Amino acid sequence: MLQHLTIRNFAIIEELEIDFEDGMTVLTGETGAGKSIIIDAVGLLIGGRGASDFIRYHCDSFFLSGIFFMPELAEDGHRLLEDLKIPFEDSQLLISREMHRSGKNVIRVNGVTLTVALLKKIGSYLVDIHGQNEHQSLMDASRHIEFLDHFAGKKIQGNLEDFQKEYDHYQSLKDELDQLSLNEQELAQRLDLLRFQISEIDASQLEVDEDQVLEEEREELQNYQKIAEVLQFVTAGLSYEEVNVIDRLGQMSGELARLAGMNQQFDQFIEQMDAAYYGLQDLSSDIHHYMEDMVYDQDRLNQIEERLNAIQKLKRKYGQTIEEILAYADQAREELERLDHQESHQEDLESKLQTSKDRLLDLGHQLHEDRSQAAKDLEQVIMDQMKELYMAKAKFKVQIDLSNRFYKNGMDRVEFYIATNPGEPFKALTKVASGGELSRLMLAMKAVFQEAKGVTSIVFDEVDTGVSGRVAQAIAEKMYQISLGAQVLCISHLAQVAAMADQQLYIHKSEKDGRTMTQVKDLNREERVEELARILAGEQITESSRLAAEDQLDQAAQDRQAMHQAYEEVL
Repeated sequence: MLQHLTIRNFAIIEELEIDFEDGMTVLTGETGAGKSIIIDAVGLLIGGRGASDFIRYHCDSFFLSGIFFMPELAEDGHRLLEDLKIPFEDSQLLISREMHRSGKNVIRVNGVTLTVALLKKIGSYLVDIHGQNEHQSLMDASRHIEFLDHFAGKKIQGNLEDFQKEYDHYQSLKDELDQLSLNEQELAQRLDLLRFQISEIDASQLEVDEDQVLEEEREELQNYQKIAEVLQFVTAGLSYEEVNVIDRLGQMSGELARLAGMNQQFDQFIEQMDAAYYGLQDLSSDIHHYMEDMVYDQDRLNQIEERLNAIQKLKRKYGQTIEEILAYADQAREELERLDHQESHQEDLESKLQTSKDRLLDLGHQLHEDRSQAAKDLEQVIMDQMKELYMAKAKFKVQIDLSNRFYKNGMDRVEFYIATNPGEPFKALTKVASGGELSRLMLAMKAVFQEAKGVTSIVFDEVDTGVSGRVAQAIAEKMYQISLGAQVLCISHLAQVAAMADQQLYIHKSEKDGRTMTQVKDLNREERVEELARILAGEQITESSRLAAEDQLDQAAQDRQAMHQAYEEVL
């Protein structure tokens, strides 16, 4: 649920801090006070499209933040947060969004910076906004199959999972077969190229790390004169000059030996001197032998250059290292073998593809039967809900067409249809004009699908437009019924809806320094009576309208208690 909302420099709102309660919250107030602006802010917090027009006049940016408490976040939602490495301690999400006039968005979820697209994915698990002209997923025919499957639940889960697994296998086989379906000329060209590449690499007789060894040898040959001069200088100083290091160390070692046995410190000096003496003797010998083996060979240097150039040419074609070149050759051999045996391999793939297709057909028809039965149940449940909203003569139909194509979720095309009056033909839900009847239909569907949708907050933006009397009361009761399973936020001009809410927020305008400002007040019992009386009677509030408002609040409290008891009995 949405616990807290912060809005700064957004439209006509300078700054608002709103605390929301669990259950049903209604926003009331005069037209133009900013009720829908608050809903717009919630929409942007869950990934809605932003625009610089939302930024308050004379401001550079707007800032929004919301605290969402999600103890029952859907499993897919948990997985999404884990994938994005978003911490989710105490079941809370702190979402903030700042937008500048340049169009730049700064979005953070529990401190992690995200894009608008990723925010929208997270937002789909938090809030579902339903307005007068926008019904989101329910008005998207491509999503209707998801709602039907959620409604069917475990009745189709096994067959659906089997179909999806087989569909992935089928697509994999199909992709591999498509890859083999090259024409003869392309195939011949590919075979020639592979044979040439393999031959070129094999002929080079490459060895791993060969280039590194050759580069070291080339370095030595190119610096032969410098190396020889340095080593000659070192060996002369160590052992060949009249006064050399090794002889002097020998003399010093002999002198120290005269102190042997006097104390441990002298004995340690003697050991260190002997170690230095014999170490330098070994070093002199090693350098001497190295110099004896040193030969400057211009032909060898030329051979190394040619070999390194050949290796570099192969690197430009096949990989940055000798290991990558050899791996490329192995891959080329595998592809060559596969293409050489393409005909038999293609026949094998075609056989496997047909087997997979046959299994998909069986599973697809089973799914169709399962969905057809679930569709009948759904039709009845939706029409029962519509009766409660005084649409007893309206008809709801789930149209399921079995296609000859495979999709990720089966072979069915599912779409919802509605006939609002007797004798009228069914029309696709997506083509029904908005209005009071459509709003009631959407409310009925929300009541059925709220668990399937998996969100914890549902926002209704003036869905009660154009209704009154008993229909208005039915809408109020239906909204409250929905709020027993998910937080409901709604904008309403109906006294029946306002009275039914657990929390009523009064939205009003004021002026400050010549600027219009939106303010919010969480109404207590007495203030709710006054606001309901205003809704009932207009600006001229009378004692009778106050009494009517009190009666309406009392009756709503009784209705809420009765619905709570019924809900708990079902649980």
